[in-house]
Amino acid sequence: MRTNGQPLTEPGPDLDLSPYEGRWVALVRGQIVGVGRTAEAAWLAARQSRPREEPLVFLVPRTSAGPEE
Repeated sequence: MRTNGQPLTEPGPDLDLSPYEGRWVALVRGQIVGVGRTAEAAWLAARQSRPREEPLVFLVPRTSAGPEE
């Protein structure tokens, strides 16, 4: 399924992921529904907010050499 040429399971070009660098993010229908320090934490947060939908969980890479949290 696609919307505006973008798969619903991937972040759109207008989705700013920079605040989540170094963190795991869960998406449902192209929207952030969970964030965590581990993939499991992001997945659990997503399942709590959207229990009937399966989230896509991925690590947002760091682009800067700032301090790790």
